[in-house]
Amino acid sequence: MPQELITNIGVANIYESPAFRSQVISQSWIGETLKVLGEEPGWFQIEMEDHYQGWINDGQAVKSPSDWNKREQYATADLVTFLYDDPDTNATTIRDMVMGSKLPLISHRDGWVELLLPDGNQGWVPDHPFQYPGQTDVEQLLATAFKFQGIPYFWGGRSPKGFDCSGFAQTVFRLNGIMLPRDAWQQAEVGNNVAGDWHTWQPGDLIFFSEKGDRITHVGLSLGEGDFIHSSGFVKLNSVNPNHPELYSQRLTDIFLKTQRVV
Repeated sequence: MPQELITNIGVANIYESPAFRSQVISQSWIGETLKVLGEEPGWFQIEMEDHYQGWINDGQAVKSPSDWNKREQYATADLVTFLYDDPDTNATTIRDMVMGSKLPLISHRDGWVELLLPDGNQGWVPDHPFQYPGQTDVEQLLATAFKFQGIPYFWGGRSPKGFDCSGFAQTVFRLNGIMLPRDAWQQAEVGNNVAGDWHTWQPGDLIFFSEKGDRITHVGLSLGEGDFIHSSGFVKLNSVNPNHPELYSQRLTDIFLKTQRVV
């Protein structure tokens, strides 16, 4: 049994148990390192880079090539982009990758970059590099969040192909240099608690909701003045400020629970 694997498709579903019929609990991007914890026929039990644990199908993760860690890492700024077998959009597509995914860089050519895939093959993407920031800036954090407006809700999702609420929050912060835990209840323990209602919110705060007493069931990202962006049905804006009627949600106002300041 290998000790580590690399996710070998654009976005791989991570399952609660070793079966496609089980619940999707998270996702892993191409190029991510997975620690192997166990094995069943056709499946590996893994721990992801955020320490979340689940199962991945053995057709979607591989041992890394010998030179995997010897090259500069390249990340794409496109929400989703295809990898081609030649630097031409009419060429054959061989994989895809999402914003922030990192693969080893092989070469540049005429507005394209050649990347090493986890299975040892090579692919080409348009040269639209994503730069992970040296430090987290709230304005840039919110700009990242707005890039995902309209992307559909997907239970267990944490990529521009589909987000659940905590996957959205985790991805926005991850692309800005902060790795939050995976689930909303875990994220509610990060940072400093901010007392009071929406009047105390600052842009970039994490705001939490509960439909089950004190149990966290939802998270959003504050824009200030009671407004926030979150994944509910799709990534969109809402508000608990009644002075913003076009965004106001009475239901979310009623179940608001707490605020955490991470940046």
